Amino acid sequence: MILTVDLSNSRITMAGVSDGHVLFSCHMATVKSRTSDEYAALMGLLLDRQGADRGALEGCILSSVVPELTLPVTRALEQLTGQCPMVVGPGVKTGLNIRLDDPSQLGSDFVANAVAAQAAYPLPVITVEMDTAIGLGVTDGEGRYIGGVIAPGIMASAAALTSRASLLHDVLPQAPGSIICRNTDESMRSGIIYGAAAMLDGLLAGMEEELGQSAQVVATGPWAPVVIPHCRRAGIHVDGELIHKGLWLIWKKNQKR
Repeated sequence: MILTVDLSNSRITMAGVSDGHVLFSCHMATVKSRTSDEYAALMGLLLDRQGADRGALEGCILSSVVPELTLPVTRALEQLTGQCPMVVGPGVKTGLNIRLDDPSQLGSDFVANAVAAQAAYPLPVITVEMDTAIGLGVTDGEGRYIGGVIAPGIMASAAALTSRASLLHDVLPQAPGSIICRNTDESMRSGIIYGAAAMLDGLLAGMEEELGQSAQVVATGPWAPVVIPHCRRAGIHVDGELIHKGLWLIWKKNQKR
């Protein structure tokens, strides 16, 4: 078993993965002021609650989109496992054929999701990660990663709305019973959830038009189960473990035979 760690702007997710199967996962909030010792203590507590045998871990791999926390979390993981974790980035083999203006700009979360999607789904495939941001990545029918879209996540959009409109306040990110609503709270929830779903429908349709063919779509991230059921586009798979499967595949690709 290896430990896969996804460090995003809103949360850190750890998973134990063996032979491509996620055995457990646990989450903690991303707090930029925490030290490596604090992260080590909290991560250790979460792993112990899962009954994870740290001594039996074969390795550890980290995907980070928060540069200022990459080193503290790396040190925390080294304290926990006794091993230096692999950090997805330059020099790490992924197997992706990246066709971007600057491949180094591609976030490690996009990389891991694309690796997992290419291994599990027919091409072309579009990954949709719904976290702090909504990120879509496209692999064409020839297996080339050709680009994507980054849009505000639902909570970022909601925060921007309430911070700029004096009469609006925070609401729970839950879909109301209808798109047309009769009060302010439900109207905001409608705009947040149904608006995100409509945006995805439009982006996916436009991507497929540019590809010239239909694509398989797989969504992941904490907000995917909330939004995807309200998309009108059929056939979107939701896989909350996609990035951890991708990290496991990347770790395997980098082991000496």
